[in-house]
Amino acid sequence: MAVAGCSSSGSDNSPDSSGSTAAVQTGGKITIGAAQGIPQLNPAIRTFAWEEVLFPLLWDGLSETDSSGKVVPDLAESWKVSPDQKTWTFKLRSGVKFSNGKALTADDVVKSLDYYRNPKTATQEANKIATITKVTATDPSTVTVQLSAPNALFPSAIVWVKIMDMDALKTINKDPIGTGPFKVSKFVPGQSLNLVRNDKYWGKAAPLDEIDIVTASDSTAAANSLQSGDLDVLWSVPATDVDQIASNPNIKLVKPAVPSQWPDWEVDTTSAPFNNLKARQALAYATDREQVLEAAYYGQGTVSPYNDPLNEENPMFSSEGMTKYTYDLDKAKQLFAEAGVKSGDTLIWWGVAGQYPEWNTSAQILQASLKKIGINLKIENNDLSTWVEKFYPAGKSFPNMIVPNFQSTPTEPAFSLNYFQPGRCQCNWDNAEYKAAYKKAIGEPDEAKRKEYWAEVQKVINQDVPEIVPLQSTVVTAVNSKLQNVWVDGGGQLHLEEAGLS
Repeated sequence: MAVAGCSSSGSDNSPDSSGSTAAVQTGGKITIGAAQGIPQLNPAIRTFAWEEVLFPLLWDGLSETDSSGKVVPDLAESWKVSPDQKTWTFKLRSGVKFSNGKALTADDVVKSLDYYRNPKTATQEANKIATITKVTATDPSTVTVQLSAPNALFPSAIVWVKIMDMDALKTINKDPIGTGPFKVSKFVPGQSLNLVRNDKYWGKAAPLDEIDIVTASDSTAAANSLQSGDLDVLWSVPATDVDQIASNPNIKLVKPAVPSQWPDWEVDTTSAPFNNLKARQALAYATDREQVLEAAYYGQGTVSPYNDPLNEENPMFSSEGMTKYTYDLDKAKQLFAEAGVKSGDTLIWWGVAGQYPEWNTSAQILQASLKKIGINLKIENNDLSTWVEKFYPAGKSFPNMIVPNFQSTPTEPAFSLNYFQPGRCQCNWDNAEYKAAYKKAIGEPDEAKRKEYWAEVQKVINQDVPEIVPLQSTVVTAVNSKLQNVWVDGGGQLHLEEAGLS
């Protein structure tokens, strides 16, 4: 699950679209404050958003997203696809080695993809690769992937499918073996992680000697540690702290070009009262999006009046034929009543204690709105493990509850809108019209036609309201001004693989 624009007096220090980077020295160590403890190191079964920070540091996939948002070759040097978009062939780079010195071969890629495909592997990538029917090593440097349905965007689908030395899977939390620019030196689950440069890395050597990642679960304390110099990087800075941090001349803010996060308030569409469409529509109308943006997110983002995960800046955004969920408590009261939610009934906001203050402020705004129409909202904030256990993974029942979370949005919406596929969204939504439209969109190689299909997908989401999307926000990363070549991609993922000290 993906869990948490602005300007700065400092400049954005991300690589430009040509890939050029600032000059940095070789050596040095940085410390990153992680809002969540990192419990485990297997990239396939990541549990929290902070584990994704490790992806470009420890692991590579066949493809990756570059700083311009384009999907480009990574471990694969090239690929080609059959005319029916169902057979993809990847040619691997030569000379790639794992961090233990073992040479990468097509067999390693096959084993990794098969591991991700295994129903026993609890991976969030499952629905992205669900159409794979067979993966074969055509020769030691060639991998062929057969799909059951056309997928014109398959290289985008596998960006987060990381290639591992599957022979070392049993020891992955002690000595994870990847092909990335860093390797693990020391790991204390939930507390700290020390990475050192991988001298066997196949690409350009990482400038930094070491990266320390430490748990900084108190957002205020983390912001103070950043400003005092105890931390060099703070990813996903709380909105409450952005303005103060931006005024510090020793700190720079880094952000993606397009807002990359969408807060989502999850409900169980299979349990009362939100198994009733009218209850979900009522909640949409009871959400004061403007106030949530200003008071909870300090104006850093854009409201989503169509309850659409896509930002209006996204080239695939469409509002054609969609309902605008303006703040309307009279309509919300009427729809709640028609759904069986009566005056005096209580709903539960299931949040997290000590983190994401914007969630708590959002809850208080919603609580005040619902109170005006006679509905109680009980705010319950919990430790992270208790919070996630209630609704994750998908398939659990959580009646009467509203669960704040957030997701990421790469520019190509296929792998953000796929969040609503059955088995992925904790909302337990299963809509045949959505699935049909999504299937058409993902199989269409022509971008103009694909935009029409994405418009259909967005319209279904808008009309059936599987969950509440009040706004889109920007993942803001704050870094020590001496640290260069840090960037955040369109999905909100932090990139430190080329970071170094000036």
